[in-house]
Amino acid sequence: MAPLVDAMEPLEDMVPKQNKNEQEWATIGKVVALFGVHGELKVRLLTDIPNRFAELDAVYASTDHKRYSIEGVRPYKGEMVVLKLEGIDTANAAETLRNVDLQIPLSDLAKLPPDSYYQHDILGLSVSTLAGQSLGTIVDILVTGSNDVYVIKTASGRQVLIPAVKQVIKQIDLLRHTMHIDPLPGLLDEVETPPLDEEL
Repeated sequence: MAPLVDAMEPLEDMVPKQNKNEQEWATIGKVVALFGVHGELKVRLLTDIPNRFAELDAVYASTDHKRYSIEGVRPYKGEMVVLKLEGIDTANAAETLRNVDLQIPLSDLAKLPPDSYYQHDILGLSVSTLAGQSLGTIVDILVTGSNDVYVIKTASGRQVLIPAVKQVIKQIDLLRHTMHIDPLPGLLDEVETPPLDEEL
């Protein structure tokens, strides 16, 4: 959960399309390594809620959506927590979850206040300037100490970094999957953008 400038969750489309009668999921963390030999997991947070895991009874593995009860969780370095899941008691068992996304049902996400968005809302949006220049698509969100940074991939494959602050982000249209920005001076100096359509 996050304000406009701090969207929640990571690097891919975090909510896969589902059939109408199927459950939809939101990714809140990713297992990046083991911790010790007793089945504990190092998990990178993909949420801006520091105590997200502490508020949950269980999480689900993205691979098969198997439910795992949470036995314990504690903060670790940076945007990380150490997580202990029920039934994962050895390093071998923990290894099976390495690089696995941890999810919760989309319906369990809290309702956001106005002008706030989850990361899965932001990822994949097409970005244009107020002048009509098409920049590309948001492919990643970098979590920093002050504000998040949106990573835009241009048509030529280059990456553009846009600070997620209200001075820059002027409109987010989830229905049309677009974002309009007013870049700060110098922000797009090295960006190759297609020419604007001339008015007739």
